[in-house]
Amino acid sequence: MKKRLFTDGDITPTESLLRKKLGAAMSYYESIISTSGDYRKQWQFGRGNGWILKVSDPYKALYYLIAFDEGIEISLTVRDEERTQLLGNNELQDVFPQIGSATKYSEGYALRFEVESTAQCRSVVKFLAELMKLRPPKAIPTKRLRQSPQKDV
Repeated sequence: MKKRLFTDGDITPTESLLRKKLGAAMSYYESIISTSGDYRKQWQFGRGNGWILKVSDPYKALYYLIAFDEGIEISLTVRDEERTQLLGNNELQDVFPQIGSATKYSEGYALRFEVESTAQCRSVVKFLAELMKLRPPKAIPTKRLRQSPQKDV
């Protein structure tokens, strides 16, 4: 059985710790993270889960990345409309079985992708790239400052 890495709440994952613990799987981590562009990347700790990397815009998570001793896992949900569009994309045929059989919850269809090989990594990167086209990151709206009327001199 795979063993979760980074379960100690006092030790936040760092680049050097990831490199040391993930070993060869570090290249999968780097590929997936580099695909995630302008999305926020923030490590969060939960007692039952250990450290998980949340990749999100200010409003909604795109995915969660979990480090294991044999690789990484990507966990996410897709909405009804996204699922339909992703299943219609022939470039994603290698992940159709997972998308098609995903369990539906109130927030969407739950998906988990194990990444323990270069082929799995390529499939997940391609899937995430297509999902990001459907769900571009949203910025936090800034309030417009009200300007006082200028007086004629």
